[in-house]
Amino acid sequence: MSDIAETENLYTRAAKFELENDWDNAFKLYLQAADSFLHISRTAENSLRYRNKAAKALERAEKIKQHKNLTPKSVDHFSLRNQLSVLKKSSIINQNYIPLATSSPSDSHTSPFTDPNAQPSLGSVSPSSTWKRPSNLIPTSPLLPSDIIQNIVNDCSVCASIAVCIQHNLRFKSNLLLSSLSSSDDGRHELKVLVNGDFRRVIIDDRLPFDANDKLVGISTGAKNQLWPSLVEKAYMKLMGGYDFLGSVLTGWIPEHIDLRSASFERERTWSRIITGFARGDCMMTIGTNDKTALSYNIHSIKLLPSHDYAVTDIKETNDERCVTLLDSRICGSECECSGSGSCPSRFTLLFLLVDVTDGSGVMNMRWDDICATFEGLYISWNPSLFGSAVIFHGSWQLENSEDLPRAATHHLRLNYQTNDPAHQNASSAPNTNPTEVDNNGKGDSTETEIWILLTRHLYDTRRTSEYIAMNVQEDDMVLGDPDTDKLNEQSNYTNSTHLLSRIKTSQFQSHTSGSLSLLACYDGQFDQVGFTVTAFAYPSDVVVSWDMRVPPARYMQKIDGVLTNKTAGGNCTHPTYMVNPQYHLRVHNASTSTSASTDKRNKTQVILTAQSTRDISLNVTAVWSQGERISELSQKEVVAHSGPYTYGHARVAAHLAPGDYTVILSAFEPDQTGKFTLKVESPTRFEIKAIPQEGAGMYVKTVRGEWDLTTAVGGPSQNRYHRNPVYEVTIPCVSEFGARLQLLARAPGVSTNLSLFPSSSTNLQRCIASSGPYSDALSGVDIPKRNISPGKYYLVPSTYHAGVQAQFRMIVYSTVSGVEVVLRS
Repeated sequence: MSDIAETENLYTRAAKFELENDWDNAFKLYLQAADSFLHISRTAENSLRYRNKAAKALERAEKIKQHKNLTPKSVDHFSLRNQLSVLKKSSIINQNYIPLATSSPSDSHTSPFTDPNAQPSLGSVSPSSTWKRPSNLIPTSPLLPSDIIQNIVNDCSVCASIAVCIQHNLRFKSNLLLSSLSSSDDGRHELKVLVNGDFRRVIIDDRLPFDANDKLVGISTGAKNQLWPSLVEKAYMKLMGGYDFLGSVLTGWIPEHIDLRSASFERERTWSRIITGFARGDCMMTIGTNDKTALSYNIHSIKLLPSHDYAVTDIKETNDERCVTLLDSRICGSECECSGSGSCPSRFTLLFLLVDVTDGSGVMNMRWDDICATFEGLYISWNPSLFGSAVIFHGSWQLENSEDLPRAATHHLRLNYQTNDPAHQNASSAPNTNPTEVDNNGKGDSTETEIWILLTRHLYDTRRTSEYIAMNVQEDDMVLGDPDTDKLNEQSNYTNSTHLLSRIKTSQFQSHTSGSLSLLACYDGQFDQVGFTVTAFAYPSDVVVSWDMRVPPARYMQKIDGVLTNKTAGGNCTHPTYMVNPQYHLRVHNASTSTSASTDKRNKTQVILTAQSTRDISLNVTAVWSQGERISELSQKEVVAHSGPYTYGHARVAAHLAPGDYTVILSAFEPDQTGKFTLKVESPTRFEIKAIPQEGAGMYVKTVRGEWDLTTAVGGPSQNRYHRNPVYEVTIPCVSEFGARLQLLARAPGVSTNLSLFPSSSTNLQRCIASSGPYSDALSGVDIPKRNISPGKYYLVPSTYHAGVQAQFRMIVYSTVSGVEVVLRS
């Protein structure tokens, strides 16, 4: 049965279960059908038809989910079936099928071999070029890095990557790239590349693009007549969608990008890392300028190209100099077709800050300090064999929100680490030093355990540039509910790169030898079913990492959509407006009965709170002991769980909560951060969650501003002049509910205030009928709780505890009837 027929059968079975009121099976099969229809739409001729079928299946599943009480189901994301499913769905890249390297190659093809797919697009670089099979080429001597010549194709990163691989092969006999390219006599070539989570085969024929003068448009090697760099370039450009693509990762090593312009860039530590790794053959590097570097940019007659990559072919340090050898493949050498005459259109005048331009071949030396001051970034590739232990996970981000809500998704993983030989913490017992890290003396640091976590977003269409990823790493999320614990929290910024590397040191952990990390892989974009891969590496060899592969218990889930507006975005708890943030009453039921909240604190259950918004809003989620009331001031002793430091685009906390009532507060870091959000609650135990109305919601509101001046700043009753405080006459026309809040207009630490209500018949304000309670310096101010009040006139008195405090304030008066008047009594 074909994939299409199987998927149609899934949909039919789902509809049958729905008619039989078997909601659980109907929901499951509708989702499977939608997933399969989407996969088919990526390769089918009538892709729109199958996308519409997927949308229809999702619509049916969503309606069942909204109106029926579904039994929660657990999913084993680590199952071999799910892992292979992600990899197979990521096999279509730029409309080309890129099979896994382990798949069986097809033997049916013409001879000489002709790629059944279209040749890679040349874009605008050379529209008049033709594709030909090279002939009469006799390779001469082995290649040097300087033999790689970049012509009119703007693929400097590919040229630089090939050049550094050639240099590595010469120094360490590594055979990089060459070992990944297999060729046959009939013109069929395959390049094995690590892409979309696994090694895959990019299949090409031997036709290459030539211009009208019969010169190669892409990479060439001059008189060396070596074709394999051109074939590697063609295979990579087929993968990336054409010859006008920028950027490359060819070796399958671990990519690391270091921003030389970042405030966190460490010049000395970075130098020690790269010179140690380079000397051992464990790292290769290119270096790039940014897009603002102009051709006319001059320093001592030095010109730099914008957005250009240079190969690093050597790194040296002497007593008085740190020097990096750079190669620019766009500078033609003596063996170029133009014979080094300077007439080659690809030749640029490219000299560097001092040190040495060797011979016109594009090989140049440059001081490390000048590189740090001039360039934008280092692009390093680390040898994976450095790490004694590694694990890999393939997953898929699924957008759960509708089109008008934040298009974001997260996936949570737990990574365990265990040191089998704690003696490696002792420097004297360590057999090797860590070439990826240094101590204060610039030498390898054997006392440090490192865990590297690489997040890779799968590619489907390289024209999609509005997809962003981030990685949040926290230590052991099972104890994140402790607000006083200073734990590791590594949050990366969102990037539209396909790779994101986090380097974690165990010295940051409470337990250096064993424990768990909570990983949150985040996606922000407009596309659904986006695959990703997380790879974790551990150093040294006696440190073992493993995924927590326990299938999570089936969970009940509820999602709430909301908006942070100018009226509901209160910022973090250091702002007086924190109280206006969205708050929710969470009731956790007893797991044994699941019918009502219980006071049995021994029967705790896991509750997971996940908030998502756009990547420019930093979020936090906090759960507080309460009776489900709105919280005006955050007390640390009442906090039972929180998501840690504010993180852009998402916040997550997993905690074990006893049955009972809680208040969940969602906040952005600053009050002016506004936008839509979603809050998702998950638990294996039934729960209820609903929004808590804002203070004074549904009531008439009147705001009055005033101040304590020289004559009215008389303090509290203990000062014996309390009646000289500002007194406001409040007129209540009929029976009403009444409440009021007093706030300082300017933050004044240590100033305690009170707000009290007196009947107008009270002599010298001696008979208080409502009060905000003891004097308090709460940031949110003090309030008279809502209460019933009879019609009549009353006196509302704001005061400070100490006399002589001159400050401006505002009073917010709430009532359930209109016509309430608040006037300052003269």
